Amino acid sequence: MPSYVVVGASRGIGLEFVRQLANSTHLSALVTDANCVNVHVVQSDVVDHRAMKAAAEEVAALSGGAVDVLIHNAARMYGPNFYRGLTNYEDDDTLDAEFMQSFQVNVLGIIHSVNAFLPLLRRGAAKKIILVSTGAGDRDVVWRARFDSAAAYGVTKAAANMVAIKYAVQLEPEGFVVVALSPGTVDVSATAAEEPDEFSRVELARIVENVKKVVPGHRSLTPAESV
Repeated sequence: MPSYVVVGASRGIGLEFVRQLANSTHLSALVTDANCVNVHVVQSDVVDHRAMKAAAEEVAALSGGAVDVLIHNAARMYGPNFYRGLTNYEDDDTLDAEFMQSFQVNVLGIIHSVNAFLPLLRRGAAKKIILVSTGAGDRDVVWRARFDSAAAYGVTKAAANMVAIKYAVQLEPEGFVVVALSPGTVDVSATAAEEPDEFSRVELARIVENVKKVVPGHRSLTPAESV
């Protein structure tokens, strides 16, 4: 049976990946955060490369040293400054902190995860790496929807798309397939880590309305529909 590592599986889309993989009779899921009979829980932190390597070693012991598919879903999508645009942070120090923390999770977090599990993926049969992306990091989507908020998230997710391309080019000779997939607009509020404040609620509503102007009939998907 193919084995999967899902990084960032405690809530939302990542949790739904785990649920669907675990419920499949043909699959065995290896994940970083879940609770099911055919799921192994390995706790780690994507911003800590040592912790990710330790997690990979733990997974190797469970999987016989090989993994077929890596799904990276972990991202920074929380905090009072998440929806800030480039010009409406309280001060430059706050802007710097938000961008640095977002880069650590959304860019370096991917690199640490892929590099940690690459030896296992090389011994796997499928050799597939899936990075969960977003329209917030797509230039055309941002322009058409006039998506000026969530600046740190959008900028770092755009960088994450480049990370996917770099890995795809570098690993292609080894038979790897590396893709960045956008799940669409997904309502993950049911498993959110925290309640949004008033500013965040207003900005989110504005984003949704702008997207509807570009895509008539647009609606947010559930995690199950998205996956």
